[in-house]
Order: sequence, then structure tokens, then C-alpha cells
Amino acid sequence: MNWGFIGFGRIARKFLESLESVDGEVPYAFASRSNLSDLQEEFPNVHVYDAYETLLADPKVDIVYISTTHNFHCHNAIAALRAGKHVVCEKPMGISSQEILEMTEVARFSGKFLMEAMWMRFLPAYREAITRVKAGEIGKVNYVTASFGFRSEDKLTQEGRLLNPDLAGGALYDVGVYPLTLVSDLFGWEPVGFKADAIKSETGVDETIQVQLDFGDDRLAQVLGSIAMHTNKEACIYGDQGFIRLPMFWKAESYEIVKGDHIQVFNSPYISNGYAHEIIEAVKCIKDGKLESDLFSLNDSLMSAQLVERILSTIFKTD
Repeated sequence: MNWGFIGFGRIARKFLESLESVDGEVPYAFASRSNLSDLQEEFPNVHVYDAYETLLADPKVDIVYISTTHNFHCHNAIAALRAGKHVVCEKPMGISSQEILEMTEVARFSGKFLMEAMWMRFLPAYREAITRVKAGEIGKVNYVTASFGFRSEDKLTQEGRLLNPDLAGGALYDVGVYPLTLVSDLFGWEPVGFKADAIKSETGVDETIQVQLDFGDDRLAQVLGSIAMHTNKEACIYGDQGFIRLPMFWKAESYEIVKGDHIQVFNSPYISNGYAHEIIEAVKCIKDGKLESDLFSLNDSLMSAQLVERILSTIFKTD
């Protein structure tokens, strides 16, 4: 298929690298409003447009990858779907459950594939580890921890995307959704209760957020997301017969099963830089005539958005 890119920043370059590793998939067109001439010079064999609308009007574009800032995802995705394109949209696909519902309605009306690019869900090591947990490898799971925190000084300014409330900045949207998604794979998206605490930036967004979740039946989870400090970026899944540790869980290529003093290490590397697996999944679904992926469904996107809304409403309820 011919792929069109709406937005072309750092993440799009990573996606492009993986796209070029998947047979039959072609980076056909880019649309960017900020670096048009540079892209034309760098990619002479790719069509480069200065307007998203022009790319969407190109009949040779089969599928669109969207990596604009979070606040534009819904608008860009709906425009692409209405133009008759399949869509893979960076996470969070929508910054509200209402946006997810709108995108889903348009996708189903247009008969086009739509998927949130939660690339972690498609990685071999991650999927293998979750499968082992569900098969009872470590017994009944009672507790999950996961953290994803980093600090990038050049982006932590009031003008930068990460702290800009107008661009849907904040730790929960940017990185907190990863540990929440991992927890959802084990306990679902609907905790019976939770407690959330945040450190807020001068712009008013959450720069660090911690959430303790209770899913009933003695199932607890604790997640941490930060765009202001580095964390160990690992996840641990604790059962009554051992635990599984995923280092760098959101881009895992290995995991450990620990039972007492016995540690087993399993390696399952990804293709290219890891984004290839969500590309392969999208292509397979489209070839099979499916409008969404079972690995990260549109209902997953909706439930994720609803949980994020609940968490943010408690953090900012007095603002």
C-alpha cells in the first residue's frame, strides 16, 4: 500500500524507518506545514505536500499515518477517513472519549480501517510475556507496577508541546497511557477505585502523575508517568507463584520470569525499531477486510480515553 504521512517529526521518522522494512509498503507522500523544502530535498522520491488536504486528495494514497500534536489527531483522522483513506493514528488517538466515538462513527460509515498506534501492544516480547501471565505461568496476579518517565530539557518549556495545555500536553497523555495499557491487558480498563496524585507544571498540566488502582478481587496496580524525571521504565507483574519483569516495557525485546531464586530470561527482538509490528498488523487487517484490530481495538481506544478522563478529572477538579 501507499502510505501518506500527516505531520513529519521525530516519531514519523521512526515509523518511516520501520515502514521501509516491511515488504510491499511504500512511503508515498508526506504533508508537513513546517519543513516542506527540507523534506523535498531529503526525500526526492516521495511526494511532499504543503497541505494535509492536498495529500488526502491524492487518489494514490491508500493509508494515512498521523503524528501531529495530540490536539489535532481527531480532526486529522476524520478528514482522512472521509477522504477514503485507512488510518493509523498516533496515541492518544483522541484526547476525549467523545473524540474516539466521533472517529469510530466516521470510520464505520466510511468502511475504512482505523487503529490507534499503541505500538507496545504489538511487540513480540510484550505479547509473549502477557500470554504467559494469562496462561498461569506465575499463578494468580495480584499486583502490577509500571513506570515511564523521562526528562528532555529542550522540550520542557512553556512553548514546547509537552507542557502546552493547548496541545494536550502532560505526562498522562504522553507516557502515562503506556503503563495504563499494560495494566488493562491484565485487569481490564475499569478499576473499581483509584487514587491519583500529580505534580503540575507552571502551565497547569501534569508533569508527573502517579495512579494507584484497585480492580477488586485483590488486584492492585500502581503506575507512574513523568515528562520531568527519568524513571526505571520497567514493569513488574506479580503473581502468587512468581513475577515477570519487563525492562523498558513499552519497547521490550526481552522479559524475565522470576520464581524464588530462579530467573529465566527470554529474548524476543522486534523488527527494525519496533514500529514494524503495528504496520504489519494494520496491513493484515486491511487485507482481511477488517475495520479494526483485535490487538488494540476501537473499544480499547474508547476505554483508555474514558479512564484517562476519570483520572484527569480528579487531578484537576479544584482548578
